[in-house]
Amino acid sequence: MVDVLVVGAGPVGLCAALWAKRLGLSHLVLERGTVAETVYRFPREMVFFSEARNLEIGGHPLVSQGPKPTRREALLYYQRVAEREGINVRTYTEVVGIAGQEGGFGVLARSRKGEEVFSARYVVVATGYFANPNRLGVPGEELPHVFHRYEEAAPFFGRKVAVVGGSNSAVEAALDLYRGGAQVVLVHRGARVRPSVKYWLLPDFENRVKEGRIGAVMEARVKAITPEGLWLSRPGGEEFLEVDFVLVLIGYRAEDRLLKEAGVAYEGEKPWLSPEWETSVPGLFAVGSCAYGPDTRSVFIENGREHAERALRAIARRLNPLTREAPPRYP
Repeated sequence: MVDVLVVGAGPVGLCAALWAKRLGLSHLVLERGTVAETVYRFPREMVFFSEARNLEIGGHPLVSQGPKPTRREALLYYQRVAEREGINVRTYTEVVGIAGQEGGFGVLARSRKGEEVFSARYVVVATGYFANPNRLGVPGEELPHVFHRYEEAAPFFGRKVAVVGGSNSAVEAALDLYRGGAQVVLVHRGARVRPSVKYWLLPDFENRVKEGRIGAVMEARVKAITPEGLWLSRPGGEEFLEVDFVLVLIGYRAEDRLLKEAGVAYEGEKPWLSPEWETSVPGLFAVGSCAYGPDTRSVFIENGREHAERALRAIARRLNPLTREAPPRYP
């Protein structure tokens, strides 16, 4: 039995594991993919909005060539930190169920070798949201030419592509597709893309639209997807947009199935949490964006790190209140 079992080896989950080490707690991290799987799944040419220092964990500096780290730089950083720190992580081991409470949890996980139950005194869920994209909920959304995640432009060269959405992921994908040789049109329900789009992307996108290099169909709601394109509802009536591929990039919501199935109480669409990020199930903590339901704009790596610290300090105090009351701080 370990003191702390962390579900998810993304940046926040790794931060929780690092705090377990700093506080003298035994730990195990279970991850269904690779270390920093969420970063691995980002678009290959993505640049972070946050500065490098706001992505750092465990006091390890993240060095980037530009003012903002790239996806590749961050991915290598988190994997190297896990390696250098000796984080006890089992990759390609997906947690499928959590049972028990403080002092005695059983965590059911599935790997290529089959199912296994791990024992832990406390469980910290840090499952993020990037693998749980929002859906339009319209007919045809599951057709094979419809995608809910964007990686790179190469597969779409010379083809007509509709990007549905109006935030960072949609605008960034539209620009990358245009530069990769695709014929791109962005479809958004608003009158213009969100003003919160990364400041270096917004003027680039708007200028490409003015030039006619990227199409923009605004105030449009997707009613149905067919093999030939999209049926749209617009102020003037229904329109059909002919495309070869559709990228639905309309955001994400928390991956919180494990919390719900463990019996965690909810307040609306978010789990009830104590100031230490403990759920209504004693000993079960939720840190990072998994605790925010559909509100993925309120939590980032930089404040998710704070959740992990507070949760692990609370756990350490309970396990040994005399020796772990005031351990040293780390960035």
